[in-house]
Parts: sequence; structure tokens; C-alpha cells
Amino acid sequence: MRPRPQAPTAGRTAPYPAATGSSWSLLRAAITRAWDDAESPSPLPPAEDQRRRFWYGLGQPLLGMRLLLRDMDMLSSALVPVVFVAVVCAITAAASLRVIDSSAWWVFDNVTLTHTLAFVIAFFTTFAVLAPLPPFLFARHYARMAARSRDRLDLGPRNPYLKPISQSIGETLAQTVVIAIGFAPVTLLLAIIPGFGPVLAFLAQLGWTMQWMVIESLDNGRTLAPDESVEQVLAAERTHPHKPWFARALDRITHPKVQWFMKPLRGFVEVMESLVRGWGPELRMVERDRSLALGFGVGVFVLLVIPGINLLFRPALVIAAAHLRGQLELEAQDRAA
Repeated sequence: MRPRPQAPTAGRTAPYPAATGSSWSLLRAAITRAWDDAESPSPLPPAEDQRRRFWYGLGQPLLGMRLLLRDMDMLSSALVPVVFVAVVCAITAAASLRVIDSSAWWVFDNVTLTHTLAFVIAFFTTFAVLAPLPPFLFARHYARMAARSRDRLDLGPRNPYLKPISQSIGETLAQTVVIAIGFAPVTLLLAIIPGFGPVLAFLAQLGWTMQWMVIESLDNGRTLAPDESVEQVLAAERTHPHKPWFARALDRITHPKVQWFMKPLRGFVEVMESLVRGWGPELRMVERDRSLALGFGVGVFVLLVIPGINLLFRPALVIAAAHLRGQLELEAQDRAA
């Protein structure tokens, strides 16, 4: 295995200096550090410096984008899903024009458009609709990208985590259900609060969605050690399952009368817990290092929030997640040594 890379600059992982300047100056310095982290691979900041970990996580998606653009082999591999979806969109858009009258104009909401503009609208509409499919259709392709990126990041050789098709289908359906209704009891309670209730409900659902965007991204960066197999990893996870934070929060309610009242909610949480069981390692990462996960989550959200365009950025997130997981593994080895 290649030696662990050292930080390019001596101050790269140093704690934040004392807050002697203005808030704007401190924010600007923090953003500068996040930009520096995105320049080249570097070790994690100290665990005690939570603000530094946040900015480090925020810089990881940009690091993935930069490394992607510098490596022509990775870039060509990243363009495969984009080209595939673009070809499908072009065929769909061309076919949709055949159902229009043979005249030279197309009327849409009383606005006259040429066939060229109609084609562009149909193309990008189809592109936005199909954008969520590549993570499922190209799951194995992204897994191979993650393994190759680990070697290019000097994190040692790894094998791709090639999930069975049945596992990919199950996780896609489970994640859709969990994001849509997994936090519904909380958001419904918040929504009925007078005044700012709907705003609080929206923010709670946004935070819940961001968490699962982070978990999905970290899952895409998953790889196998040379002596591991997918079956061995799944067996180990079944032996040591992880209880997610929302299930542990409900377990803290011990008052008998409240527990009786919460029985329907407990059944709902148990269903959600069974649906997210496959993301135990990713849930551990998010829960153990909240500042790092929050920073990474903000970066992921910015790149994935725009439908259609997010397809262009997803391969960069695969590289970023592979790098982040690799650095967390190295940090764990240092602590165990």
C-alpha cells in the first residue's frame, strides 16, 4: 500500500486561530481554507477542531470536481452516464416532435415556438425526468470509478463494491420511502405550531433529506479491501447492526404512560429502521462526525439540488466520497495504533 500522503502545507490541518478579527474576516479565512482543501488530497483536520472539520467536508465535492477535470481517464468514464442520458433525451425529444402537426410552428400556452425550441424544451424536460435514474442504472459503473479514484488519491488499491441488482433495487425503493415519509411524524407536529410551524417543518424535512443525500453519496464512494467480498461485508453488517439515531431517540422515552401513547410511532420507527439497515456504516460516519458530515452535506446539496444538472456533478461526488472514506479509515488506523 502506498504511504499516507502528507499535508501539502504545514498549516493545512492546524486549528483555527483565536477569533481576533471581524466575523467577515473569519468567514473569509474559513472559506479560503476550504478552498485550499479542495486543491489537492490532504489528511483530515484534528477531531477536536470541529469548525475546521466542517470546512474540510465542504471542500470535498470541489476536490472531486478538480480531480475529475485533471484526469482524462476518469473524466471520460464520468461522461458515460451523461452521454447515455443525452442520447436517450435526444431520441425522446425527436420522437415527441413527430406527434406535432406538420406545420412549421408549434403552439404551447399561446406562445409560438419553432420546432428547434420545441426540441430543446423536450430534451431538457426529459433530461430532468431521467436524472434520478443513473445512480441506479450506473451503480456498478460508479463503484468502479470509486475504486479507481482511491488508487489515484494515493489511498491504496481497492476493489469496487459491486452490489447485486436486487440490492440496488431494494435500496433505491427504500431510500425513496424513507425520504418521503420517514420524518413525517415530526414535520406534521411542527407544521401545526402557530406562526413559524410550517417553516420549521420545511427546515426539518430539508435537514432529513440532506442527511440521506450525504448517506447516498458516501455509499457511492464505498469500496472493498483486496481481501474482502460483498458477501463478507454484508454478513459482518448483519452480525453488528447499527441502530440509527432516530430509533435511539425514541428508546430514551421511558415513562410508561408516554410509551403506551407512543406505540403507533414506535411501530412506524421500526419499519423505517428496517428500511435503512443497509446504510449502517454510512449512518455511523454521519453520527460520529457531525461537523464533517454537515460540511460535506452542504457541498453535496449545492451540487445535487438542480435537477438534470446534478447528473454532471455526481461522478465528482463519487470521487469526493471515496477520498473522505479513505481519510476516515486512515484516521481510525492512526487512533488504533
